[in-house]
Amino acid sequence: MINLGDVVLRALEPKDVEYLYTYRNDWEVIRHLGGFSAGYSRANLEEWIKRHSNRADEVLWTIADTATDQCIGHVGLYQIDGRARKGQFAILIGDRALWGQGLGTRITQAVVSWAFMELNLHKVSLHVLTNNERAIGIYESLGFHSEGILRDEQFREGQFLDLMLMAVFEDDWRALHGSSTAILETAKNSQDL
Repeated sequence: MINLGDVVLRALEPKDVEYLYTYRNDWEVIRHLGGFSAGYSRANLEEWIKRHSNRADEVLWTIADTATDQCIGHVGLYQIDGRARKGQFAILIGDRALWGQGLGTRITQAVVSWAFMELNLHKVSLHVLTNNERAIGIYESLGFHSEGILRDEQFREGQFLDLMLMAVFEDDWRALHGSSTAILETAKNSQDL
């Protein structure tokens, strides 16, 4: 678990299904996310939790409100390759009332720091739709750089959209953020990690 004060990143649990069902079927939540689509049933999400909880090449967390333990989204590292020391980052904050408050930035910072410190990764990559300028700006502010564009990679609202590949390397991350972020050190010092 990673404790960020107002939210904790904890293991996915069956009680999260109802919230994930709402978020993953809310077009306003998923419309700017590459790889996510609507149309999930509760059974699909129960299976998704089981399948992803048992994979050796993934680390996934529920983003939960600290006071209520209510799921407000999920975040994870996928396709972790220990030999090549790389993994792929993805995040979904489903509670729209929390958008624009810096929560996604803090969670991204904590998870990427954790990937470099705890998993000894060399590279963390991600995919983002090119029309999601806000997310691209956040990722760039954290040190991610574009590695290329996959043209017409997604089909949304009657049009094809491009997908940007972005990545950050361990050395660049440490140069920008230090050997670890204050958020991750606070969580580690409080024994919540």
